[in-house]
Amino acid sequence: MAALITGYYVEKEYIKKMDSLTEEISNKNEDSFSWYHLNVLESEAKEWLREKSGLSDIVIKELISEETRPRVLKDEDGILLNLRGLNLNPDSDEEDMVSLHMWIEPGRIITTRSERVFTIDDIDKSYQSGDGPRNTADFLIRVLDGVIDRISDYIYDIEEQIDEMEEEVLTAERSKLRSMISEKRREAVIIRRYIVPQRESMARLYKERIGWLDEDDKEYIYEFSNRSIRQIEELDTIRDRAALVQEELNNKINDQMNRTMYILSIVGSIFLPLGFLTGLFGINIGGMPGTESSAAFGIFSVLMLAIIGIEYWLFKRNDWI
Repeated sequence: MAALITGYYVEKEYIKKMDSLTEEISNKNEDSFSWYHLNVLESEAKEWLREKSGLSDIVIKELISEETRPRVLKDEDGILLNLRGLNLNPDSDEEDMVSLHMWIEPGRIITTRSERVFTIDDIDKSYQSGDGPRNTADFLIRVLDGVIDRISDYIYDIEEQIDEMEEEVLTAERSKLRSMISEKRREAVIIRRYIVPQRESMARLYKERIGWLDEDDKEYIYEFSNRSIRQIEELDTIRDRAALVQEELNNKINDQMNRTMYILSIVGSIFLPLGFLTGLFGINIGGMPGTESSAAFGIFSVLMLAIIGIEYWLFKRNDWI
């Protein structure tokens, strides 16, 4: 049977509705359950959790926490699961991942959040279209699938951007490309920091003995754990590739700087003896040769051209240019 969706985004009338549904759900079959999705920034949600949810203080503390690491906590036949998903809210960075807290037990699911979680929105829409999760295990599988799918898509986008950077390293504007590479490396590091404990949580969830999870459900969770491992490996690859692109870009910049310095050195070497001669003949003291000859300037100019020619010949002979 479809779940009874209550308390969505926690408005006051839903708080009252939660109380009335607590007894009603006990009369349903084992596939029926109530779903409470709470915004923990609302005082009514916290009050209901503390006074009427019947949960332990440890579970309530985790559910109302705005920032926690991914983890799994088993309490009798229920589980507390903290997840991290991409932040797809407007004016937010996707890598600043949002927290989703879930308490799942036979007949009841409580999910809490402080920011909008689009995976939960998708499940809500699926109920509205008549295709929602059939039981608590199905609900858990869909949440895990939605969270991991969005992360995989995001990692794939980063990989495509790294591919473009590798092609543009020779032509793109250096300052822009360097900032883009640094940004992608930062995103990969931040996302990996959350995926590692999330993968560990799924591995522990797979090993836990939970009555309402059958073998097929466990296989799905095992696959999600493997997908998280692949995501970690892909993020490591992205970080390494970004480092290589950064290194190649730095090499290109250093090569160009060295080439520029080399050309300046060649120019300086050519004009060094000319500067010496013009400085020597430019002193204003008596006894300078050629001061009385009208042909002295022409002879001096030809001499400097000859010196330039000799220098050029020496540079070419020694493969300096």
